[in-house]
Amino acid sequence: MGKSTSAAILAVRLLGLFWLVAGLWMLVANVIESATEFNPSFVGYYLQSQLLRPLLAVGVGLLLFIFSRPLGRRLARGLDSPNA
Repeated sequence: MGKSTSAAILAVRLLGLFWLVAGLWMLVANVIESATEFNPSFVGYYLQSQLLRPLLAVGVGLLLFIFSRPLGRRLARGLDSPNA
């Protein structure tokens, strides 16, 4: 594994970690802000408006972290010089 491949894998993992932390932060903030406004008759609307985007961000972060090695290798393809 070349230097650029390792750097690309690290970059993808850091990006995944960022999305994971940002999604968890948004999720906690939305739940705390809307805790007093929860109405059981509007559960679908509540889930869509308060929880969907943060959960998607958490999912993107997890996917990036899980698939960081193949994504990093694909991103670094052609960057390693054959003379190194």
